[in-house]
Amino acid sequence: MQNFRNHIQNFSTELLLEIFDYLSINDCFNAFYNLNKKMNSALYISGYSIDLTVISRQKFYEFYQNIIFPNYSQQIRKLKISNDLTIGLLDKFFNEYYLRDFIQLRSLTLINKPSYIILGSIALLIPHLKQLEHISIDSNSYPDSFFEKITTKSSTIKSCYLPGLQIQDNFTFESKITYLTVTVEDITILWNLLARFSQLKYLNVFLRSTVDANEECLPKLNVISCNNLQIFKLHILEQSSIEFNEIEYLFQRILFPDLISFSYDCVTNSLDHFNVTHWNDILSKYLSTIKKFVLLVQIPYKLPVYINIKEALIDMQKNLHTPIPFSLSIDYEYYMIHTDIYPKKNFNLSLKPPNLNLYSNNYDPINCDIIEKYSKVNSLILDCNSILPCMILSKNIQYLQIQGYNDNLNLSKSLKDCSNQLLSLKICGLPNDLPHMSNLRQLTIQQIMFDLKMVSKLEFICPHLELLTIEIDCIQQFGNILDQLRYKSNLTELKFIRAFSRDPIQTWSSWLNERKQIIPSDNNIAYEAKNSYLFIWF
Repeated sequence: MQNFRNHIQNFSTELLLEIFDYLSINDCFNAFYNLNKKMNSALYISGYSIDLTVISRQKFYEFYQNIIFPNYSQQIRKLKISNDLTIGLLDKFFNEYYLRDFIQLRSLTLINKPSYIILGSIALLIPHLKQLEHISIDSNSYPDSFFEKITTKSSTIKSCYLPGLQIQDNFTFESKITYLTVTVEDITILWNLLARFSQLKYLNVFLRSTVDANEECLPKLNVISCNNLQIFKLHILEQSSIEFNEIEYLFQRILFPDLISFSYDCVTNSLDHFNVTHWNDILSKYLSTIKKFVLLVQIPYKLPVYINIKEALIDMQKNLHTPIPFSLSIDYEYYMIHTDIYPKKNFNLSLKPPNLNLYSNNYDPINCDIIEKYSKVNSLILDCNSILPCMILSKNIQYLQIQGYNDNLNLSKSLKDCSNQLLSLKICGLPNDLPHMSNLRQLTIQQIMFDLKMVSKLEFICPHLELLTIEIDCIQQFGNILDQLRYKSNLTELKFIRAFSRDPIQTWSSWLNERKQIIPSDNNIAYEAKNSYLFIWF
């Protein structure tokens, strides 16, 4: 039989583009850039997703600034930028590159508080980005009319994730946005939003405050119908002081004929938000079409209401017309009554209620016999004394913070199931029994002064570490530690170091001046000193 061989350079351009879709832009260029004319041509017409939140400063300058942005900006479809690992990247990007040239951009994500000026320029550029469909911004300060500009000036944007944007006044403009996450002042603003944004299919909204009116004086609102809304997530913030009668009134003023899923999350001092009579009335009259109901009510455990909570839970389990299992959980400051699968991703067990022995075990992710109940929890904060010697943490934990010391704790055993999934770990010291964590990207070492001996331990424990936070008791010795980490270790993916000084004599500013005299120029490293912290970007 004749042996046929097919070489990748003989593949059609269409097939090459399919292959590129499965690879990161770094892998595409590392593997195929300048191989031949056909490969370069395929790279030039391919569409790219670029994530600048996980790159080093050196990679940005060598690869993105010199190759990608000058030559391939028109091919970029998704762009994600953050200041976390690359100093001032948001400002640098928008100062040096004209976003209007990114004509194929479909999705734009900005993390870590972009400046007021950047957001103002984005609002002006939105109408010119003819392909942009999704925008996600993590910020707490927005220019005037920002919300109106990005939701009305573009005919293509369908999805906006703006959790920090607070809508405090009614507006008259309308929008064709279909997916929205935002914060609103009160139920009257929420009603106005739903009335104006009639195309919404998904709404994730945070209610910030009460309307400050008693039940007889609630504002007069017409009844509106949200014909397109299918998923509605409503969060009642702790400082809002919203009473449940306002929530009931909201449902009386809005119809949801095609709603499929409803989630309700509140932090409150009142058990009215978990009253079975109220919820039976709402579910039967206003939410009869839903197929999924998620409820999370958090009540500060400092309130002497445990018996009342147990009674409300039993009442809900017995008398709710829709058969939904509920659970009671307890973290460091809240009783949490929720639908059977814990709906949040984070859980804090750093401080337990002093009378915890009054309760049975199944109230938190590490004491639960049925781990599926907490299968969505991927972020866990706990005190080391909460971990029993025989305890093994769930494999779904990705972000872990362990506070305090416990000599009887076997971390190698406790982290056995989650060690390969852990992305971030914050811990006191660097215990000898820490297991190998191949995917760990962020490590914070607290309450133990970092020294040269720890570098080799890091190489074994987390060889792919990107972000390291440490404490130093003698700044004078930090230069040797930095050189060891940067040039003499196998931590080749390290991009960022944050060092906290406990040195009573020398400051980071004086150390930086000495460093510049010893090493006059190092274009691959950037420093920034702020009080007791030194930030270093590679």
